[in-house]
Amino acid sequence: MADSAADFARETWSLYGVGLFLVVLRYTARIRRFGIRRLQFDDYMMFNGIIWYTLMCVAFNKVMSGGGSNYMTEEETAALTPESITDRIRGSKWVFVTEHSMLLAIWSMKACMLHLYASITEGLPQRKYVNYVAIYTVISLIGCEIALFTACTPTPQYWAVPPSNSQCATYQFFEIIQGSLNIPGDIAMLAIGIPILASIRLPMQQKAILLVIFGMGFFIIVAAILTKIYCLVPGLISYVYMNWYFREASVAVYVTNLPTIWPLLREIFPAMQTWGSSKTKVTSNPMTGSKAWGGAGSRARINSRDFHMSSMNKGGMRAESQERINDTDSGENQDGRIEIQRDVTFEMKTERIATGDEEQARNGWKKNDIKTSVIGVN
Repeated sequence: MADSAADFARETWSLYGVGLFLVVLRYTARIRRFGIRRLQFDDYMMFNGIIWYTLMCVAFNKVMSGGGSNYMTEEETAALTPESITDRIRGSKWVFVTEHSMLLAIWSMKACMLHLYASITEGLPQRKYVNYVAIYTVISLIGCEIALFTACTPTPQYWAVPPSNSQCATYQFFEIIQGSLNIPGDIAMLAIGIPILASIRLPMQQKAILLVIFGMGFFIIVAAILTKIYCLVPGLISYVYMNWYFREASVAVYVTNLPTIWPLLREIFPAMQTWGSSKTKVTSNPMTGSKAWGGAGSRARINSRDFHMSSMNKGGMRAESQERINDTDSGENQDGRIEIQRDVTFEMKTERIATGDEEQARNGWKKNDIKTSVIGVN
């Protein structure tokens, strides 16, 4: 048990160290860009989540290095002594702390990711799906909390040795409900993100980074499934579930923080700013006087809330665009919204009016005689 506890401590504190390092980078990037007074909702949720993540790491190690919990075999129950009962009561309390802190840490990460998705999909049709998943996430957290505090009553039975109800030692009903609500929510988040990733055109280097992040999202789902296997499947029930519990939480912290440190990495490593970028080219057609703007890998960034080709009104003519162009070097704008880099070609064509109508044109716009079109080609 001592060797297992030492190995577990090395793994968990190593994973925790990586997660904390990414969190520090996150806040460094955000404060440098926006200032400490302009932190966003997800920054506060991350602070909340990292508190519970820290508590979870401490609690897991207390369980592993202690004298066990109230989950015992018949032989262990028969061999109880006053000293072992005291140790197991203490260990059972730490088990309860791990379960509750896991809930609050994981759902804090979910809130951060949903805030990121909401920024990306603002003004897009996919936004409604983000809202649906957000509602589901809130309901699922409430459901898990209710399950935790009703599966074993009264609550102090969770650390009674021996407990009057087996659910107070096995957490079986709670684990089933928690897994049933947690895993579908993670799948729904990936289902929203993958179509967005597939539809945008990005340089290969940047798309590879996003693929790694989504791959880590798949790992979270696998870890959640393995956690339940080692909690619920007879013959496999063991403390191994704690390894997968903490791996799930750690990778969730990594996935949530990696997108937000991208601007800081671009400042530290200037070469990353030119990945897949090329200068925008302007060409002119001498016959029609039309100009085409564009070029593969243009560094223009598009966000549905950043550019409005607000109005071109004259004589009743109006053209609008629901997309915004933000030509900044960062992946985020000043309001903290995440921007998607996309290759765009704009073509503007103007037809001259007939010679006989030039006098009317000088006095004002003549309807239907001047045709101006702006075509965006992804």
